[in-house]
Amino acid sequence: MARAALDQSLGYVGERRQFGKPLAGFQALQFKLADMLTQLTVSRQMVLTAADWLDRGHPQASLYYAMARHFATDQCFEICNGALQLHGGDGYLNDYPVERWVRDSRVRQILEGTNEIMRVIIARHLLEKDGTLEQLL
Repeated sequence: MARAALDQSLGYVGERRQFGKPLAGFQALQFKLADMLTQLTVSRQMVLTAADWLDRGHPQASLYYAMARHFATDQCFEICNGALQLHGGDGYLNDYPVERWVRDSRVRQILEGTNEIMRVIIARHLLEKDGTLEQLL
């Protein structure tokens, strides 16, 4: 969803014009797009690392899974919400899938263990190690 939302946003800001120029020409919107790509890239890396650790039976795989799930679902929602913002009022129209992605990404923060539960798991791992980060990372 996040990748699709970013892709949709790139097309939209390239086509939509305001004040005689494409939305893509406005620096504030360029910054938003840059942040969205960064959020997507970091999220994907965390998920891939968590999957690798799970596959290899790494002792901290459950910790990394909880961090990746919590972070990636939050970032996915933020990216989709940012896409909605970039689309303005058009984002609420059924002509664009952005409004659905915002709803669907929000539910990912709730289903199959809320992000609050992921935070509990992360905190327990941290506190069990008496704050010694070397054992966790």
